[in-house]
Amino acid sequence: MVKNRGLTNTERLVMGRLEMDARTSLSRIGKSVRKSQQIVSYTVNSLVEKEIIRGFYTIVDYSRMDMLNFRVHFRAKYLGDRNFSELIDYLVSEKHTSWIATRGGGHDVVCSFLTPNPSKFNKIWKGIIEKFPEQIQKYVILTTIVNIDYGRKYLFNDNPKIPQKIYGGDKEPVEIDETDMRILKDLSENARMNSVELANKLSITPKTVIGRIKKLIKEEIILGFRPSVLARNMNHVSSLFLIKYHNVSLGGDEFITYISKHPSIVRAVKTIGEWDMELQVESENVAELRNVEMEIREKFATLIKDLYSVPLYMTYKKTFFPGFLAD
Repeated sequence: MVKNRGLTNTERLVMGRLEMDARTSLSRIGKSVRKSQQIVSYTVNSLVEKEIIRGFYTIVDYSRMDMLNFRVHFRAKYLGDRNFSELIDYLVSEKHTSWIATRGGGHDVVCSFLTPNPSKFNKIWKGIIEKFPEQIQKYVILTTIVNIDYGRKYLFNDNPKIPQKIYGGDKEPVEIDETDMRILKDLSENARMNSVELANKLSITPKTVIGRIKKLIKEEIILGFRPSVLARNMNHVSSLFLIKYHNVSLGGDEFITYISKHPSIVRAVKTIGEWDMELQVESENVAELRNVEMEIREKFATLIKDLYSVPLYMTYKKTFFPGFLAD
């Protein structure tokens, strides 16, 4: 039986349902976990107040918008809390950024960018360096090939059927009109915004909103809805495994199958650059994290050349919608 020391049993059940689909209504969650709607509402509000849940985001397949994803890990020279906050605030406000988090190891910040081409990314990144020349020091740039979101299987006592979400890669772009773009923008900021709220903001009917969301899901532009979780606030350790293969051509199908089933591995990112794969891992403690790392090293020694484990601290931004498209 899975133990979640930082969560009550009701919190774990509700978190599990939100992990499956963060837009599920409170009444449906209540029926699923056999709790009243009032208890579910109180539990969700409590999780937000404790900052275990820091919001709800929409998984948008940016490749369907003809976007590329670049990731930068960089060292930030410490010039005081105020200067560091100014850097983070600027990155958060930059409409091409999609994920910003602090990390340990040889770099301090990881930041992802969504841009239509490498030239645009280069221009944005060089502009950030010029604005913060004293703070941004050595950095590593990666091109993201594909992302696989496995969900938090460790929230469940049994074998969970959390659907994998695969985004990025070589997808056929689709045309998206202004109304759909505004729906994507609002849902990316709050995946639980209901259809009436969306309709009022966009001056359309709730029925139109529902129909358009269904269409965006059918076209695989929207892939799902998840809670943004701060693992440390439920007594879990969050880390990135940075993996370099001996030879990329060796494949790794067995490895992909393994990580897709492992309860502690919540996300995988295939990359081109300094390393070939990033795994986001959430474990109950450092000892369990170490066991996961050692098991991967030993089981896939012929595939994996190097594996570096670095702690993840705080996430400041998480969105899969290219914000500049809504301007």
